Amino acid sequence: MIIAGIMTGTSVDAIDVAICDITAQGDRHTVSLIHYVQAPYPPDLSELIHKALKQEASMEELSDLPFALAQAYAEVVKGALAHAGRPAQAVGVHGQTLWHHPPHSTWQAVSAPALAALLDLPVVSDFRSADVAAGGQGAPLVPVFDFALLAGPVSRVAVNIGGMANITLLPADATREMVTAFDCGPGNILIDAVCERCFGKHFDTNGAIAAAGVVLDRVVRELQQHPFFAEHPPKSTGREVFGTALADALVRKYAHPSIPSEDLVRSVTNVTAWCIADHIIRFQPDTREVIVSGGGVHNATLMSTLCGLLPECSVESSASYGIDPDAKEAMAFAYLAWLSINGLPGNLPTVTGARSSVVLGSLSPPQSFRIP
Repeated sequence: MIIAGIMTGTSVDAIDVAICDITAQGDRHTVSLIHYVQAPYPPDLSELIHKALKQEASMEELSDLPFALAQAYAEVVKGALAHAGRPAQAVGVHGQTLWHHPPHSTWQAVSAPALAALLDLPVVSDFRSADVAAGGQGAPLVPVFDFALLAGPVSRVAVNIGGMANITLLPADATREMVTAFDCGPGNILIDAVCERCFGKHFDTNGAIAAAGVVLDRVVRELQQHPFFAEHPPKSTGREVFGTALADALVRKYAHPSIPSEDLVRSVTNVTAWCIADHIIRFQPDTREVIVSGGGVHNATLMSTLCGLLPECSVESSASYGIDPDAKEAMAFAYLAWLSINGLPGNLPTVTGARSSVVLGSLSPPQSFRIP
């Protein structure tokens, strides 16, 4: 089954679309990437998203945003399908997270009915709500994809460094019930925010800014005291905890002429690497392979720091395992849509803390849909 997966993360940097061919032989599922594209958000839409995230958007703007997202997503999907040369049977869309507040609520904005109408395809959306309704954190959801594609005979950890950093623990010869996963803390979000405030750049290209700085121990120690790091899984977090407000506080406190701004970028980069390594060491100390995906894999300073903190492990890009590190999350939501369409559960209660496994998502049929 050909499914287009759409992912936009907490970094609010781009629209990721993965056209995937998903097959099943018994309990073994295969997700093959046909085509992947990453397109920047239209500037006016990006501005509106950031306005909503800052809770500065009007009710009219909040109402318009899901429809604007559907329009932007549809354009990217149409281009991706044209390049792939193969028609899709369905779409899985994560939506743009505006608020994540388990156990009370979660909001990934997109008008799925509008997207279904624009593409004339069934759309599966709102994946997190069913897990929250079952008592779960609603996140992370990618671990079911990690289990399907990466579980093997050695102890592995799949790491995704997007806006947030999260890990999936895959013990050797893991069964579905043995998988655990959770958010570790900030991924790129603090690095990006500090870069923007100190250098006017949206991100630290290849980790070059951090490489020019030194670690400020007092900054690292202060951030390490955040209570989230001491919590036990299941747990999830978001920009409400590690977002712009925290970056603003750090810049106000530490950015002045006696401290090079590169040092502050280096320090928050160190914290991202530390929170990943610390959780791996605490919760799966026999790990042998660490498989990294997400935008953070391109930050050479972050990756080298992570390697240094995990000397007993091989630390590699997911590309070494046949999974495009940039496409992985979009591929995962194509897979989650496939699970939903086939009536299969997409959450892992050992991961999210839900009371039970549940089928995720809401299905929006296209205008051409007819009940037999």
